[in-house]
Amino acid sequence: MLELSNIGKHYEVSGNRVAALFGIDLKLAKGSFTTVVGRSGCGKTTLLRILAGLISPDTGEILIHGPAPRIGVVFQEARLMPWLDVSRNIAFGLHRHLDRKSIERKVSALLEVTGLGAFANAMPTQLSGGMAQRVALARALVMQPDLLLMDEPFAALDAFTRRSMQNELVGLWQQKQPTIVFVTHDVEEAVLLGETVIELSAGTIVGRKDIDIPYPRDPTGMDEAGCRRAILDRLLNPA
Repeated sequence: MLELSNIGKHYEVSGNRVAALFGIDLKLAKGSFTTVVGRSGCGKTTLLRILAGLISPDTGEILIHGPAPRIGVVFQEARLMPWLDVSRNIAFGLHRHLDRKSIERKVSALLEVTGLGAFANAMPTQLSGGMAQRVALARALVMQPDLLLMDEPFAALDAFTRRSMQNELVGLWQQKQPTIVFVTHDVEEAVLLGETVIELSAGTIVGRKDIDIPYPRDPTGMDEAGCRRAILDRLLNPA
């Protein structure tokens, strides 16, 4: 579906040219779930912004195989419009494309899938952090993206809500099959969610690990623990 070849990106910081990414090669198969894990400042968000088309790389090329994908983005903060209720936040991007009845049908389906049916008319200030992130996820999914990009969307949630949202995301992915790239600094989260984990350190890929464990995954499982150890070893001791 999408391929990055030798991608590099630099920023000017206090007069110095700093490499945010270099030598990035990455292939995203249609319907795959890829997690990108690494320390803060290792280039994860820059990579996601390049994939989203928000910034351009300085070097390398992006190859699209087939039609250009529709892209949805979910950020760490829900970024809901505070003057719109839940239903209208979800429907925000649809009004240029669909009639009212079609919009209502799509929004109703997403409200059901994300467990927000009882909160359709609630305002953002009435929502918990987890509920607000469900709205943000529904707002991205309602556009039927081929590529869903997620930038540490559960980082600010408590452990219980985060685990619930992780399970919901896997269920939605299995049901709708978008291609997902999920950025996180949490190795456990990367292993629980991704089919493939990309390990990023100091702007370059230092490892890739396919997670051959069936869903739903257990954070206390022996196989999961082994994957976490292998990934942490590479991130702590990159070649």
